[in-house]
Amino acid sequence: MKLLLAVLFSLTLALPAFADKVEILMVKAVHSAGLWNFDVTIHHHDVGSDHMMDSIAIFSPDEVQLETADIPMPSIGAKHITTQVRGVEIPKGTEFIIIRGHCSTDGWSRKGIIIPLM
Repeated sequence: MKLLLAVLFSLTLALPAFADKVEILMVKAVHSAGLWNFDVTIHHHDVGSDHMMDSIAIFSPDEVQLETADIPMPSIGAKHITTQVRGVEIPKGTEFIIIRGHCSTDGWSRKGIIIPLM
């Protein structure tokens, strides 16, 4: 019984080391002179430089990666950060794009946020 409690206690201490997926919280998209600019607010429970959100990307509906923005520093303790992706050329006729976050250990988030282009 004591061994079971010791194992459970040590697992409880390790819980903060497991970071969540990258979440896209908000996107501001502006179209100007044929190019798109995006301000993307994101959240991830970074635990250090070995497990952190390290980039975001703009994908077309057919999963072509159009542009990537790197996030060079961990955001330990931050509720969220906002990063910018500037000068994105999106093919004519594209009705929407998908924005996904990338974690250095978990890879690309499966669910992205869909942004309709008007």
